[in-house]
Amino acid sequence: MAITRSKPSSKASNNKSEPDTFTPTPAQILPASVSNPPKLFVLPKDTSTEARIVTLNNPANSNPSRYLFCPEKGFYEFTKIAAPKKTPRSWLITSSQSRDGVFKTPDSEECTAQETDKRRTPTTDGETTISDGYITSSPDLFVATPLDILFLILPALSPQSPKQALNEHFLSMEDHLDVLTTASRRLKHLLRDVRLEAMISKRMEAFCDSVDAGDEKMYRLSVKKLLSILVQKAERMIKNGLPVSMEDKFIRPALEVPVMSVKREESRISIVSATVSESTEAQETTATPSSTSSDSQATAASPSLFTPPEISHLLRLRTALTYLFSSYIPAPLHKPLKDLLSSSNSPSFTPLDTHLAHLAKLRAEATVLRSLSDNISRKRGFEDEDEKAAEREEKKLRKEEEDKKRKMETRGAKMLKKVDTSGMKKLSAFFTRVPAKGK
Repeated sequence: MAITRSKPSSKASNNKSEPDTFTPTPAQILPASVSNPPKLFVLPKDTSTEARIVTLNNPANSNPSRYLFCPEKGFYEFTKIAAPKKTPRSWLITSSQSRDGVFKTPDSEECTAQETDKRRTPTTDGETTISDGYITSSPDLFVATPLDILFLILPALSPQSPKQALNEHFLSMEDHLDVLTTASRRLKHLLRDVRLEAMISKRMEAFCDSVDAGDEKMYRLSVKKLLSILVQKAERMIKNGLPVSMEDKFIRPALEVPVMSVKREESRISIVSATVSESTEAQETTATPSSTSSDSQATAASPSLFTPPEISHLLRLRTALTYLFSSYIPAPLHKPLKDLLSSSNSPSFTPLDTHLAHLAKLRAEATVLRSLSDNISRKRGFEDEDEKAAEREEKKLRKEEEDKKRKMETRGAKMLKKVDTSGMKKLSAFFTRVPAKGK
């Protein structure tokens, strides 16, 4: 049968006659990354239009730091929130079509944010608008949190060095502000606003001793009032508990009690140690000797030791105060504040110091017992090794003697060993006594 070709359809022929109108879409070229990438800030709501980001000296170390200043609400510090380095994250910043100034986070939560130095594209009327999107490789987020203006004023009222005594003279607020603005010119520019001067005057009355000198008020730093304010701030910090990272680093390790069980059996000692966390509030024990049978002598932890709730509270309070001292208080004020804190009865850290000293003693005893156990275990190991070495030496000697005897055998003796003597009597059977015949 002949193979024929089918005729092309009219539709196909028409398509061939029409020109191809497909044009490939050109690939979009992404702009190059910038050396100074933008940062994402979460700012407070209802701030004044005059709010601005300023650079002031950090009160604790005098290093330049960024703060948000609002003439109506005061100062805010920026807290950096960073993702773990092992978890790659990034921000995708786009313009919002629903509400201005609202951005959506990767977990679909909305937050009022302001992003600085965004990539912008010019429009026909000359203005700039946010581009279609921007990706930042850094997942950092800066959150503005309220800062007590007290901390920014302290450097002007504190001594310049730890050896210098506190100023016992009362000075006017203008004199204090002159000292403050000398170290920070930017703050001098902000003090042109009358509202900021009123904030400073109101806050100085809270932690300073004051006297009236005619129509003018004179101020002097009061360490006692300052310590009272810091203790109140620390109490608010620990009201809902410290962050998990601070609990794991400063609270739980300090309150862990060693629990030991020492068991002696057949001249052997084994120590099983564990730690009971304070957060579980479990019964904790200390090592004391106890008598058992003659075959086995055990020393186990019998008395119980509990961590009272007030001890945990005092340790968290001390940790919060240490954080405030290191982050916001000038170094020359550390010694006067700590001396006053140790001598005051509210709060009194004497029970905490006693408890921590007792725990240190228990840890020292546990270390001694653990060292003793290690020495005995090593000694026993050496004895076992000596016994095994003696057994190996004895086996080696026996083998050498057998090899020596084997070499001294004659050829006849070796051949006799190969003879089958299963049905033959031994030679000694012919030399036995004949049993006496019965009469």
